[in-house]
Amino acid sequence: MKRERPGPAGSPLPLNRRIVLAGIATLPLALRAKAVRAAGASEDFINEIGDQALDVLRRDELSKEEKLVVIKDLLDRYTDLDLLAKLVLGRYWRTASAGERDAYVQVFRELVMKTMADRLHEYGGETFEIVGSREINDRDSLVATNILRPSGAPPIQVEWRVRQYDDGQRIIDVVAEGISLVVTQRSEVGDIVASDGMDGLIEIMRKRL
Repeated sequence: MKRERPGPAGSPLPLNRRIVLAGIATLPLALRAKAVRAAGASEDFINEIGDQALDVLRRDELSKEEKLVVIKDLLDRYTDLDLLAKLVLGRYWRTASAGERDAYVQVFRELVMKTMADRLHEYGGETFEIVGSREINDRDSLVATNILRPSGAPPIQVEWRVRQYDDGQRIIDVVAEGISLVVTQRSEVGDIVASDGMDGLIEIMRKRL
């Protein structure tokens, strides 16, 4: 019998951890970026996402459902969800069949979108300031930000890994308080696949929809 466990992005965690484990839903798509120095290309990219999303969130004439449609479109355009799904699956991607890969990527995308829908109403005026960026390799940069909360609580340190493609940039990982979305989810997903196989993983993820 397969065991039902907390699947990806499903564990109840403190806010700083939830930004990682449910982090795709709380990308700068729901925040306002305030640049504190001359921004590079990746910093401009993060700012652009935040500006577009905030414009949507502040439009009172739009219903929650209408806002969600636009935010989902931004997420789909500015985040490489297919690559993120592959990175999270890790070494098991190589051994999965084409059918298993397709089913996994599909439910991964659906779960990300559901998580975002669940979190959208939690937006409470948070902002983020860009504090710097650095190149990781020829394609990837890491943009460091502080998430600022209206309550005055200490800021949360979040870094966005941005990859340059021929047609633009996309986010491929989020690191909050030193915790990587990809690394953390890979460990959780790997444990499930090791005991229950790909079918078990997909089943658990579907139950969270």
